[in-house]
Amino acid sequence: MEIEIEWKGLSSLWIGAAVVVIILLGVLGWMVTPEGGKVLTWEEWQIYRSRREYRRELTELQKACDEMSALLNKPLDPLRVLTVADRLTGTLEKQKQAALDGQRTAVLDAVSALRRWAQGDSREAAVSALENAIRKVEGAP
Repeated sequence: MEIEIEWKGLSSLWIGAAVVVIILLGVLGWMVTPEGGKVLTWEEWQIYRSRREYRRELTELQKACDEMSALLNKPLDPLRVLTVADRLTGTLEKQKQAALDGQRTAVLDAVSALRRWAQGDSREAAVSALENAIRKVEGAP
């Protein structure tokens, strides 16, 4: 099978754009191709996406713990604590990874304890809940 291309009608700009697109597709394929250079199946693509989502959500949980720790190490500022607690709750409720349900629940419990601290409950209860959440998040595979 022969393919003939007439170069008269094609501008060098279009040819350059086509070459760039082909190179970008090659780089994208190289980045997401599993080890061994095998073809990426639909199932492997779903696993790849799930792993990426898992890592993103785990990072969000770690950042939430860090932020709560910073708040507990400062003098109580109820408005700031309640605002951060509301934002963290909204962020964590959007997470979907079932593998992180235990960790997410522990972090949400810590957020609730932090909220109660801002409303007059003991700081020790918030610290205890946060320590539990940190243990669970650090223990995530």
